[in-house]
Amino acid sequence: MSISINGIITHIVTYYSYLLKICKYITIAVDGIITPLILLMTRLMFIDTSLRPVWKIRGLILFPFIKCASVPYIGKNVYFIELLTRKYIFGKNVHISNFCKLIGPIEIGDNVSMSNNVEIRHHTVIGNNVGIGPNTLFITDTHELGNEKKRVGKHVTKKIIIGDGCWIGANVIILGGVTIGAGSVIAAGSVVATNIKPNSFVVGDRAKEIRTLRSMNSLRRSQ
Repeated sequence: MSISINGIITHIVTYYSYLLKICKYITIAVDGIITPLILLMTRLMFIDTSLRPVWKIRGLILFPFIKCASVPYIGKNVYFIELLTRKYIFGKNVHISNFCKLIGPIEIGDNVSMSNNVEIRHHTVIGNNVGIGPNTLFITDTHELGNEKKRVGKHVTKKIIIGDGCWIGANVIILGGVTIGAGSVIAAGSVVATNIKPNSFVVGDRAKEIRTLRSMNSLRRSQ
């Protein structure tokens, strides 16, 4: 009995796809054990202090599991998921304060400072020289609108992009699909649901542009 070449190729592709799924599930299972152990090691350093050497030691523990340009500063009880798959990309001189929650994949640029209790969800990209105030939420998850029987429809993810040099104030909520242009300031308590132009100063429960900030190039010309 002969087997056609196409049949052999089909069987190989099928088995290969099954193998990939098995490997994926094994990785998830192992990650679910290893990641909590890694985070436990950082939490054993229970001293709640602003001493930079302690924050740097936490960064050294996490360094093998994050694609870092330099060892980050990590505060107390910072939460990560799936560290084995290295879903986090950090630039140089990244400071993450106490009780932050990072759900990858996430990209963070150079010289980013994040205050306490910030939550950043997957598919968020933060540029260089960005400051983030406490209790700020980057919510990339949302749902399509369902019918009257169930308004919460299909789960979807929309990317958030924060440009270089932005200052995000305390208690800000940034919704999925938003791009905040470089050099912008988002005032404390704002809810950002639409794109923000570069060098904007915005404020409000549905953030509205107040005025355009002068860029450094404009300042130099006026001097």
